[in-house]
Amino acid sequence: MEFRLLGTVCVDTLTGPLPLGPAKRRSLLAALLLHANTPVSMARLTDCLWDDTPPLHARTVIQGHVSRLRALLMGADAQAYGVELATLGDAYVLRAPETLLDSQRFEELLMLAREQRSPADTVLMLKEALSLWQGPALSGTYASAPLQAAAHALEESRLSTVEQLARAYGVLGEHHRAAAVLRTEAVAHPMRESVAAGLMTALYRSGRQSEALDWFHRTRRLLADELGIDPGRELADAYAQILRGEPADASGTRGGLGGLAHAPNVPGGGAPGAPGGLGR
Repeated sequence: MEFRLLGTVCVDTLTGPLPLGPAKRRSLLAALLLHANTPVSMARLTDCLWDDTPPLHARTVIQGHVSRLRALLMGADAQAYGVELATLGDAYVLRAPETLLDSQRFEELLMLAREQRSPADTVLMLKEALSLWQGPALSGTYASAPLQAAAHALEESRLSTVEQLARAYGVLGEHHRAAAVLRTEAVAHPMRESVAAGLMTALYRSGRQSEALDWFHRTRRLLADELGIDPGRELADAYAQILRGEPADASGTRGGLGGLAHAPNVPGGGAPGAPGGLGR
């Protein structure tokens, strides 16, 4: 049995994913998994399932979804995996070993990556962590403010991990690989200056100076047109380094590929206050 938040929220079993049903039930499961092994109040669950004023029968609706979810888990022999959906007063708690939750394993792999002395081993840990992602976090849930905030925090952690992977490639002198992983994110997040700066540096160090400069001007125009701002220091510094013609440093210690930074914690996995109040 495996619980997934890093993509479409689901419960995978040996016979396939459980039929969770409507988005509200999937959202309820997501809210419980974001606080796995911690009681989640009826009020918090209500906030996750309805944006504005909840219906008068909201409590009954939640109780019905809990009952159906509990039946699905019991039918999948969840107890054999140490999984239990329990009622604690005016709250519910989904008890489950952390190894069954993809976001918890993601965070554990990030911790292991930080402990590696070899950049090659760091790359392996980070690639394994990123392989857990199967799409945008918390897909298939209701777009309530708390769940959207949690999904955003998870996505920020993923992006930080991609940037960390690029830095590790830079330390190894594999700048073409750094450019490859950053390009995808630069296209998807065109105004994220740290990604653009890292991509520019990786392109420059892999001998593609013209492409690196083009990327700067593209990002600069976008920032001006969309936000009315100039490039920040990190992006400007990467641009200046290229203009100065600084030699490509295989150690990756300048221009956005320096030191392997710690990625932020994942919501529900011990982070001290994720957006939307979903951190523990």
